[in-house]
Amino acid sequence: MSLQSDQIPPEFLQKWQDTINVMARIFDVPAGLMMRVLPEQIEVLLSSTSDGNPYEHAEKAALDTGLYCETVMATRDLLHVPNALDDPQWEHNPDVALNMISYLGVPLEWRPDEMFGTICVLDSKTRHYPEKYMELMWELKKSIEADFSVIRHNQDLVQANLLLAQEVKERQATELRLQAAQHDLAQAEKMAALGGLVAGIAHEINTPVGLGLTGSSHFKHMVEQLETKFRAGQLEEPDFEQFLADSKQLSHSIFISLEKAAALVKSFKLVAVDQTHDEMRNFQPLAYIQDLLLTHKQALRQAGVATAVDCQADLVVTSYPGAWSQVLSNLISNSLVHGFTPGQTDARIHIALAETPGEWVLDYRDNGRGMSDEVARKVFDPFFTTNRQGGGSGLGMHVVYNLVSQKLGGQIHLQTALGQGAAFTCHLPKQPASA
Repeated sequence: MSLQSDQIPPEFLQKWQDTINVMARIFDVPAGLMMRVLPEQIEVLLSSTSDGNPYEHAEKAALDTGLYCETVMATRDLLHVPNALDDPQWEHNPDVALNMISYLGVPLEWRPDEMFGTICVLDSKTRHYPEKYMELMWELKKSIEADFSVIRHNQDLVQANLLLAQEVKERQATELRLQAAQHDLAQAEKMAALGGLVAGIAHEINTPVGLGLTGSSHFKHMVEQLETKFRAGQLEEPDFEQFLADSKQLSHSIFISLEKAAALVKSFKLVAVDQTHDEMRNFQPLAYIQDLLLTHKQALRQAGVATAVDCQADLVVTSYPGAWSQVLSNLISNSLVHGFTPGQTDARIHIALAETPGEWVLDYRDNGRGMSDEVARKVFDPFFTTNRQGGGSGLGMHVVYNLVSQKLGGQIHLQTALGQGAAFTCHLPKQPASA
């Protein structure tokens, strides 16, 4: 199934827009573009908001006219043109008419055998990009193509849900067959949630990595300037003192940026590994919940949701951390999609963990719109969703119920009313029944 423009979820379009805006700033160019190939044309799917950008969103150009991007898609390889006016192969290409004489771009593939388009930067002056910039373009390509994989997966999941619902309605499939389908789709829902974490963490890492790259490039420039003065016998004490002061400030900035990126990767790795290879182990719930919230930082920030965690720092739990992660991730997603009213300014999520002699009491609550009695009665039922038109599968809360009651051997209770938010309380034995 090809990716149509109206099938791209808005959150991915916004993420890609943010990516090319940051890319244009890092490369210091007027134009950063994400291009999409059509049967006989190529389209500007997204264009950076940088000053001097001559390309507009949805602008189209005919193929077979010698565009830079045509070569990138034909070769499926990176193309670097420092100055088209100095190269007979490129001096007459259509982008030169817009004074875009420098180009760096890589191909984007919807799937291995299907071209989507390109991501590229263009400039009105000669640019000889170092190897690090080309490596960054490949990393951006990987990030966007990972998003493509998530979108394809979600398309398949929605299509599977529609087909299955139709089949159940028309043929009244047996209970055994329905249970098998529920299990398969529940596993798909779990992987879709993990895909969402990948998209979110990639977006968050873009900024500190970009700042670190820019800082290191500037530091290299400072060293080269100092070396030039030194070899020319023009280095004076004030110059060296200024270099030391600037170096100290810049190295601190680079350290902070990379430290933040490392923390993001560490938290994502911990949560992702637990969700895909869930084994019983000891873990500290406060640090684990904080890492989990960090992986959802982008979605929570975009929705304007504040979070709070009430848990003793020295608590140690022996359980399945992946199941805990999946339960809390699905509850957070449920709050973001269904719980909060658009524009709500005081949105918040509160997570608390208390210990009793025989169990852990995990309390999750939001202050969103709440649920009616009818919705509350069905919230854990498989395939029940209030957002079918938005692609909801109706399996997220069913997965929560199954994990709590089967994997963790506990119970989950819901307290809610319209206008009063929702509170989910999980009573989890200290020794899971499935251990």
